[in-house]
Amino acid sequence: MTSRKHLIRLLTVIIMAAAAMAFCFAAAPSFAADGEIIYRDSEKKAAADLRKHMEQRDSKVIVGIKTEADEKKLKKLIGRVISKAIKHNGDPCGGDYITFQYESYKGKAVTGMDGSTPVVAIEYEITYYDDADQEAATDKKVSEIIDSLDLDEKTDYEKISAIYNYICDNVDYETDTEDNNLSRTAYSALVEGKAVCQGYAVSLYRLLLEAGINNRIIFGDGVAPDMTKSAHTWNIVELHGDYYYLDVTWGDTADRDEYFLKPGGSSFEKTHIASEEFTDKKFTEKYPMAEEAYRAENNGLLEKVLEMAKWIRERFDSIF
Repeated sequence: MTSRKHLIRLLTVIIMAAAAMAFCFAAAPSFAADGEIIYRDSEKKAAADLRKHMEQRDSKVIVGIKTEADEKKLKKLIGRVISKAIKHNGDPCGGDYITFQYESYKGKAVTGMDGSTPVVAIEYEITYYDDADQEAATDKKVSEIIDSLDLDEKTDYEKISAIYNYICDNVDYETDTEDNNLSRTAYSALVEGKAVCQGYAVSLYRLLLEAGINNRIIFGDGVAPDMTKSAHTWNIVELHGDYYYLDVTWGDTADRDEYFLKPGGSSFEKTHIASEEFTDKKFTEKYPMAEEAYRAENNGLLEKVLEMAKWIRERFDSIF
């Protein structure tokens, strides 16, 4: 760096990640001399910096952390920071939305000193499926869609139904997928009107969160009638504390009702085989699947009961 405070040691780690990570090492990179780096006092804060840049589709990002790290720790640190940056937190433009909108990254790190404080600077080079201009167009389209659906007075069930049906009505499945990574994006689905399953799923994720409905994107295999498997993405959505399956891609190309708000243990699970990370105990305990099908005829009744219970609890707390 141009500042004397930052003394770079010899250790540098280069991490290259796509579907899996491979590690290699090189001489100290020049990025530490590119300008002043803000060193955060936690990985969480450094991850927040990275997330902000990823939401803006910045391809080159440098973050700093006040910490000591040897060669082995640096390998893990680079992966941990980006994992925390893309962690699901209810932000419509973050979490799974970012996870499924970037293709790969390269990371390299150097250790140094900020005065008497040991620090690490990490540079990420990130490749996205879309760019900043396309994401800006997506933001605008999302606002238009949410306004057009007039969701303010709708129940959660009605919001989910309206968004699901909007995508089914306005997006077509993209069959020309050769060298077409853009088809994986919300931009392709919502602005251009064509996408593959990933584009459908990220669009549903984004719109549902914009409407205040928690949901996650699930990745795994879809099972065709002839029992052949292919990579596929779908969603789970929260409704009154339980989670239900949604597959807006297959709902668009087949029977909508067959892939709308399906509980755990249903036939949905025979045609949708989730990857291991979505079936482990930690994930399933955090996102419990409903045991029974949602009864649409009760739509609105449970919301009113829950709202009344919340009102009573708030009144009770204000008194005592």
